[in-house]
Amino acid sequence: MNEQWLRKLIRNVLHQYGYHPETWNLDEDEWHRLCAYVTAEKEKNRNADIYELVHDAVYEFITNM
Repeated sequence: MNEQWLRKLIRNVLHQYGYHPETWNLDEDEWHRLCAYVTAEKEKNRNADIYELVHDAVYEFITNM
């Protein structure tokens, strides 16, 4: 899966949850963990909607900070 495209999806969902790049910057490790989580979940369930997986990953990330 193209990580650049996946980051854009994640960034869009983060924005929906109130994320603003000026006030809350994710480091490379956090970006990598989010992308890896979505990619792994997609491999487990090929029929899963990528947008739902991204929303789940972002929600999990935000609630476990």
